[in-house]
Amino acid sequence: MSRFPLKILAAPLLIALLLPATGLAATYPKPSEVDKRLRYTSYDPDQVYILKAAIGRACFIQFAEGEEMERYYTGDSEAWEVGKHANLVALKPTAASPNTNLIIATTAGRVYTFDLSLSKRAPMYGIRFSYPEEERRRGETERAKRELAASLDPERQTWRNYRYAGAGSPALQPVEIFDNGSHTFMKFAEHQTFPAIFAVGADGETLVNRTVRGNWLIVPRVGREWRLRDGREVLCVRNDAFAPDGRDNPAETTDPSITREAK
Repeated sequence: MSRFPLKILAAPLLIALLLPATGLAATYPKPSEVDKRLRYTSYDPDQVYILKAAIGRACFIQFAEGEEMERYYTGDSEAWEVGKHANLVALKPTAASPNTNLIIATTAGRVYTFDLSLSKRAPMYGIRFSYPEEERRRGETERAKRELAASLDPERQTWRNYRYAGAGSPALQPVEIFDNGSHTFMKFAEHQTFPAIFAVGADGETLVNRTVRGNWLIVPRVGREWRLRDGREVLCVRNDAFAPDGRDNPAETTDPSITREAK
């Protein structure tokens, strides 16, 4: 009988036996350049971390600032002594063969999974966690805050449309008004009362939100016409360069399709 069919059948069996092993990929925390007994690693909720200790030696796990252990679970509660202080968890093996696992749930909603064992040659004294994804999101948030602050700073606007005209009460007249294509900036004199600002449209007037920066009122939009009100005082302000479709309005008329001719 030929042996070839047996070899063909054996190959899939060998692959099947190897597949489970390829899925076991616990992370060995990287050693510090100063002292290899201290380790560093980044947090991944789907990762198992290796922690190797030594009999007669304590070790720690350090989480993010303000993050504390809430609960822990271990396969052998008699083999390890577990304590905590602030964002630190202290561990000490208390059995001759303490190999087991440890699961920690924290106040930050994170879950950490460890394989615990002994090492005579390279015991760990501590593992510190970093959080690259959190740091990335925090960086994006800070960048968005800086960009928002810049967009609301009248002095930092590089493009300005000053083509505005007004009619009405001089008491409400801004000393400066422009837009940058997305926000409208109105500056008022010292001690001048800030008026309410209304957008004027086909349905009438709509009160708009505004942000105060010193003597400036900043409206988070650009409009064709504004109406400023304070009691009985009214001032109408027209944007002569308003171009909602992206086309300029060089004639400075309320309707870009109407042209103005000098006579």
